[in-house]
Amino acid sequence: MAPATPNQLPSIPSPVSERLSVSAAVAQLRMACFWLAVVLPFAYLSLLASGIDSTAEVQAFLVLLGLNLGTLVVGHGHRSDRSDD
Repeated sequence: MAPATPNQLPSIPSPVSERLSVSAAVAQLRMACFWLAVVLPFAYLSLLASGIDSTAEVQAFLVLLGLNLGTLVVGHGHRSDRSDD
């Protein structure tokens, strides 16, 4: 078997391309969390309109509230670091 030539070797991503893909993924996650934090309060409306009577409804409300707080924290920096607007 002949040794591999440089063209046949798998390419190893450079640290710059890894950082760009990670920062792009973080930006996408931040954007998704931002918009989820905007939309989640509408889920509260049905719970609040019907009244929170059972423990399952209390648990659902607390889960929604915790999820909303988490998405607020993660999505807080969405588009705040852009200067092209």
